[in-house]
Amino acid sequence: MSRVESETITAEEMAKIDQKAAEFGIPPLLLMENAGSAVARTTMEKFDHRLKIIVFAGTGNNGGDGFVAARHLANGGAKVDVFLIGRPDDIHTEEARLNWDVIRRMKQNIKVHVVRRPPDIKKAERCLKRGGVIIDAMLGTGLKGPLREPFASAVRLINESGAPVVSVDAPTGLNPSTGEVHGLAVKATYTVTFHKMKRGFPKAKKYTGKVTVAGIGIPKEVEAVAMSKHQYSGWSICGSPKRATRLVSACLMGVNCRYDGRNNLNEKVMHLAAKEVLIPVCPEQLGGLGTPREPMGIIGGDGSEVLDGRGKVIDRNNRDVTENLVRGAEEVLKISERLGIKEAILKARSPSCGCGKIYEGTSPRLVEGDGVTTALLKRSGILVLTEDDLSISI
Repeated sequence: MSRVESETITAEEMAKIDQKAAEFGIPPLLLMENAGSAVARTTMEKFDHRLKIIVFAGTGNNGGDGFVAARHLANGGAKVDVFLIGRPDDIHTEEARLNWDVIRRMKQNIKVHVVRRPPDIKKAERCLKRGGVIIDAMLGTGLKGPLREPFASAVRLINESGAPVVSVDAPTGLNPSTGEVHGLAVKATYTVTFHKMKRGFPKAKKYTGKVTVAGIGIPKEVEAVAMSKHQYSGWSICGSPKRATRLVSACLMGVNCRYDGRNNLNEKVMHLAAKEVLIPVCPEQLGGLGTPREPMGIIGGDGSEVLDGRGKVIDRNNRDVTENLVRGAEEVLKISERLGIKEAILKARSPSCGCGKIYEGTSPRLVEGDGVTTALLKRSGILVLTEDDLSISI
């Protein structure tokens, strides 16, 4: 393999990596959340985040990434219009449907429109005349052949609008593996692509604009197995098949899913990851909360009281996010049960993951108790540690 090939990836190879990530135990919902939040961050960094945002989204996972970006941008103060190219009933995956349902309920800052045929594009044309930034989340790396309607009409409208464009993973109409365009493709100002640079992008700068590569939390071990020509019966370390051993808070493995959009990369956890197969999870994101998000704390007890309905979780704006943290805890438990995992390493001093001490309310005051996810896992017989419990000599 040449140096260029090792530093870039095709769409087909990325599809294999996504599949292996799911087999590894990384929830597709987490990857979609990380992808969409990366698009939102880039948009906010490059443009005034309070501008009008127009999202063109398809019915696949690229559209799901766009829905997540729309949520984050709306939370940041932008007014967002989302144009779904296709029928809501045709949204392909559970993850994309979940995020579609979320933005449909965000009526204060998000308006959703459905484009089933070319004449429906007129709504988007009127919207674009008022200015704004376009997010292209129609097809991404899922292109197969020339564009069909109403995608072709949407691409023509985007290119003729003169508005800045942020493409999600790949500009619609561009073959990311070869850089070829069969007739028509979005001409992006910026492209936010995921995990690695796509191999065809250097040949297609006219369409990609400036490319940003965003990590979405896929470990190197996943790529190594996905790209191997050999078939594995299970994950392997030093030639020996290994099963997933523990869950771990994704932020401790360097995933930017902390409340402020950063991570809590922990050297002891990463040292352990070289010896064991660790499954990263983020209960807050699995529960539908975005990144970044407001800091939060528990009122009325600890995670056990929250699970029993006697306590609640509020954020700094006094918004009740109890339902999100309970749902996230339940998703983490499902992952552990599916993989037969009986141990977890969760972030210390967190209203979701904390073990032994948690934040009370939205102040920095620590109290004794467990977070919501920790409490649920313990009730199910799962041993929960924090990064503080790990020995330096591991």
